Amino acid sequence: MTQYAALIYGADNDWTQPQYADTTAEYAAFAEAAGAVIRGGAALYPTSTATSVRVKAKGGTPLTTDGPYAETKEALTGFYLLECADLDEAVRVAATIPAAWDGVVEVRPVIEFPM
Repeated sequence: MTQYAALIYGADNDWTQPQYADTTAEYAAFAEAAGAVIRGGAALYPTSTATSVRVKAKGGTPLTTDGPYAETKEALTGFYLLECADLDEAVRVAATIPAAWDGVVEVRPVIEFPM
């Protein structure tokens, strides 16, 4: 079975806030329904909490800036790691992630490197 990252892009909200309780309940329902193929995942805090890291050259001093690299309407807000038989199954599962209804879910196969 192949693993797929389902990258969730949507409104840049703090999903821990009470006004998003209905939406987080929808994600809990999705996680329960798709539990057989979910191998991991997480929601992300808003991009305002991000720290961007750049290094001018290998081994160089890290340069950090607060926030995301670029301003966008939709932000990467979370992800699921899915293990599915094929891309068709991964797309069927991704279509049931609540963000697919008003944002976008990008599905990509994961390269599994030996550890």
